[in-house]
Amino acid sequence: MFAELRARIAEVVGGNELRDREALLVLSHDGLSVKFLDEKAGEDFFSFAALEDLGFLPPLQWDGPNFTMRFSRDRILILSIGDNPLIYDREKFEAFIHRIFFELLNGVPVLLREAREPWKTAHLKVIGPGKLLIVGEEGEPVLSFSSVTEAKPGEDAVWRLEFYLPSGVRRFEVKIRDRRIRLFVLRYLQRFSQASWGYLVELSREFPQLERELRVPELEPVEREVLGALIAGVDPLDVPGVLRLDVVTVEKTYDSLIRKGLLRIRGIRKIVEPTPLAKKIKWEGDEE
Repeated sequence: MFAELRARIAEVVGGNELRDREALLVLSHDGLSVKFLDEKAGEDFFSFAALEDLGFLPPLQWDGPNFTMRFSRDRILILSIGDNPLIYDREKFEAFIHRIFFELLNGVPVLLREAREPWKTAHLKVIGPGKLLIVGEEGEPVLSFSSVTEAKPGEDAVWRLEFYLPSGVRRFEVKIRDRRIRLFVLRYLQRFSQASWGYLVELSREFPQLERELRVPELEPVEREVLGALIAGVDPLDVPGVLRLDVVTVEKTYDSLIRKGLLRIRGIRKIVEPTPLAKKIKWEGDEE
């Protein structure tokens, strides 16, 4: 099944930014086809076999909604959308990103067991944004990642997961042999399942970049003040007046919080919203 999206695309090779270009993206199970729509035209293809990571913070400051992908030979692709709502659609962009994860994860075989029983073959199943299941050989749901309350990594690529039922605690062990797939599962939950953030840090230890993104960064006083106002529900355009700060200072603070992964852009530039990591700061309180 193919999916298409009109978007902006930039490729970063060896730390050098290439020009942002308009393109038609066509997604298949094998990878991402790119047909450039500017005056230079041309086509390119990015194979999922060469994909190493995705959904991480862009290496360069980026103003709008974006999605990053890193391929072998240090090729970094940044997908984004422009400001013109007649050409670009934020909902379609997010749906396309979700479809990328669907192609990468849906149907992938894993091993599963409960209470030291023998290992059984199971499969990953993506049924909607943030809804990632493990299903049995007959397709019956066995475990939902959004229901997991605690998780710890074990030896030999094993994740120990537990969740609560009225009848008590159930504990499973899941083995995903492919390191890339383990990373892709965590990246999927990071982007689409805020409920999973409580245990993702534990499972991310083998991926230093992801672990850093999931941990709360240090904040300057003005960053904490601005972020606190946004979490409390203050409109981003009203923050300067509410906090009695000049607009330039607030916009620079937004830029800094975006780089730290605590804000993301919603719609036009400077209309921002807190990320799940920012809400985790509030949950933990002001004490380190």
